[in-house]
Amino acid sequence: MKFSYSTHKPFKIESGRINVIATDNQVVYKDLILGLKDQNELLKVFNDDLDLVEISKAFDWLGDLMIQKDINKRYMPEIVKKLFSSMPAQQRNRIHEATTNLDNAIQESLYLANLPVKVTYDFDLKKAMKFTDAHINQKILDDPCDIIKTVIRIHEMCDLKSCLAICNVAHYILTDQIKELSEFLQDVNQSILLIEFTDMSQSNFYSDCNFYYIDKDFVDWY
Repeated sequence: MKFSYSTHKPFKIESGRINVIATDNQVVYKDLILGLKDQNELLKVFNDDLDLVEISKAFDWLGDLMIQKDINKRYMPEIVKKLFSSMPAQQRNRIHEATTNLDNAIQESLYLANLPVKVTYDFDLKKAMKFTDAHINQKILDDPCDIIKTVIRIHEMCDLKSCLAICNVAHYILTDQIKELSEFLQDVNQSILLIEFTDMSQSNFYSDCNFYYIDKDFVDWY
């Protein structure tokens, strides 16, 4: 996949790699962020056949991991959809049976209260899952490295084709964690795009990544 920013050379987004676009130019940084949010027309994405791909389909933009608050809202529907589409019949029947027992217990309580209310179970497993308030463990959401790994696993499990795109990662993780993430991505053959505001002297931090840089004078270094 190739990622193009107007008037600059294209960036190659490789599978199984951390791909970094860094800059110390405020205009460039803003353009990249807004473009990945699909709020300007300065960014273009092309697949391996050089066909134009919509930004929203090419990238899964999460932004700053420590500010992002809708991880559960964003991914739990995909997890539930995939979970139930591949669930063995035996497991489905166990959930149906348990839910039916719960509904019966609630109905008995309503009868005792002498209320004209009827409980109806429509065998919708997604509703049953929603009732349990299934969610990603908060401990995971407190650690940027764990968030990245978890979201990548969700991409893999749910067969999501978009590339995870985030910013400001260097604010929160260490050099050895970048190496750890790089090895993890190679193992699962997934990719991520990092947008970083930094100066060229910090390029060693990204030694295990595909590193592209645009300086204050809009000059490309890649």
